Amino acid sequence: MLFFKRIFGCEEKCPPNLKEASEDILKKCGGLPLAINAISSLLASHKESREEWERVRHSIGISQGKASEIDAMTYILSLSYFDLPLYLRSCLLYLTMFPEDHLINPQRLVCRWISEGFIHAENAEDLVELGETYLYELINRSLIQPVDIGRFDEKATWCQVHDTILDFLTYKSTEEKFCTVLTGPSKPVNRVRRLSLVGNEDAQSIEQLDLSHARSLGAFGSSREYLPSLARLNALRILDINGCRGLGNQHVKDIGRLLQLRHLDISLTGITELPKEIGDLEYLEIMDASSCPRLVELPESVSRLKRLASLLVSGKTRLPDKIGNMTKLQRLGYINPFMQSLDFLEGLGELANLRNLSIFWDTDNESDKASYKKQKLVSSLCKLERYKLHDLYVSFNLTEKDAIFIDHSLFPALKSIREISFGSGQLCWITKWMVSLVNLQILNVVGGELEQQDIELVGSIPNLLKLLFTHDVRGPIIIGGGFQRLQELEFDPCATTLMFKEGAMPNLKCLNHHIRPLDFKSAHGDAGFNIGMQHLWSLAQVHVRVYCAGVRVADLEAAEGAFKSMANAHPNRPTFGITQSSAHRILQGDERS
Repeated sequence: MLFFKRIFGCEEKCPPNLKEASEDILKKCGGLPLAINAISSLLASHKESREEWERVRHSIGISQGKASEIDAMTYILSLSYFDLPLYLRSCLLYLTMFPEDHLINPQRLVCRWISEGFIHAENAEDLVELGETYLYELINRSLIQPVDIGRFDEKATWCQVHDTILDFLTYKSTEEKFCTVLTGPSKPVNRVRRLSLVGNEDAQSIEQLDLSHARSLGAFGSSREYLPSLARLNALRILDINGCRGLGNQHVKDIGRLLQLRHLDISLTGITELPKEIGDLEYLEIMDASSCPRLVELPESVSRLKRLASLLVSGKTRLPDKIGNMTKLQRLGYINPFMQSLDFLEGLGELANLRNLSIFWDTDNESDKASYKKQKLVSSLCKLERYKLHDLYVSFNLTEKDAIFIDHSLFPALKSIREISFGSGQLCWITKWMVSLVNLQILNVVGGELEQQDIELVGSIPNLLKLLFTHDVRGPIIIGGGFQRLQELEFDPCATTLMFKEGAMPNLKCLNHHIRPLDFKSAHGDAGFNIGMQHLWSLAQVHVRVYCAGVRVADLEAAEGAFKSMANAHPNRPTFGITQSSAHRILQGDERS
């Protein structure tokens, strides 16, 4: 079933002239799912060619005649690898830079491919979009595994490589001298092209390496406190120390000497200051300091980085006043405009190539100049939308003054606003404004005050696809009309009643519901755990997280059984999963007072 579904959709659609070859190839896979996945993904791109099927069939036969099932598996992976175009082989081999079982952010991976020069665009194609195409081609060939696929955009939140495939890639990488991975003390290597530090390697081992030609340096481990001197890495194009919290300012003091650097990722490190020499890195294209809250400002020299296309900082970082000089910027986040200068906000509107912008609207600490900054910000956002701005993310922590500003139409309904996160204030202050946002797709309510009427207004947002409530709601929530296009709902106010009426959310595919069993049951009264799930016509996936601290086993089992019964009784038979979350043990019998 796995084999034929991947290639033809089902066994019945397999052409008669390929039946014999199919049976023989399947037999030679020895029932190994990974082998079947790999070989079917390879054959899917040649499903009309009997000659190619016979070649693969014969090749596996030769391999099996020589060695074991493991060698046959390796040979199948080898066939899949050499069937790739050269540019995809380099992209795939680059995954050996990441540790075993590591969850890889697809955006981070694509950005590193771009900086390595693996992505070659024609006719002004967008490099990031082309890189994503490469990634999903490798996923379709079952060489990369997608993790946590979104229901409404069908994009993977993470990706990783199966251990067996990674072993094969590591072998090929070593054979081709593509990448050097250090997990501990090791023998000296004559010339290192790419270096990945993933273990407890000692400083002496690293000092013996010839790093003069190294193009990439990646380091892993939150406790890491050692990094080779950047003065030895004058050919470096990529420096990625994301997550190495033990690394600090002293480790990047010589960064101005990396004159070939294209990609810098210092997110989740202990770095609090960057040297002004960073402005000398004329080829730098990508810089990520998005989770460095102690990095309070970037040097003014950063504005000299004329090739910088992506700049990510934390909401607590001040950026250079002359941001308008950085005309190549396509992506900028996650900035708090009210921490920036008026010159910065004016220069923001000059970024004619900006396509993606993320801002935190929080005026608490800037009461004196906040009104001027709001006007400057809105003026610049309107200019950016007339240029190329396509994706605008706004995170709101609202005051009443902000509400007046928005309610009086001083913040226009920009078409580029795709995602909003609401952190504090009253949601009713901006619900009418949000209804006018024709391209708003994602709304995340993580704080503030909201009631039933707010939910009803949110249901009128025309193109909302994903809604997350992770904050308690006043009173019961009953969903009937509205939400015509919503595909994914996460509901985390676990003490609040949620009920779906007939006709609710007709396109909802994924429901994530968080509950506390006793609070939930008492809120529903005689209905018990019935939330009206049967009214969600398009439901395909249900996941329930049960907070079970202080809950009796009987109540926990009743809650889990009720939700499972609802899912099983649904005519679509949606996939069902349940997770228990508890900081304390579950109470037995009558222990609960």
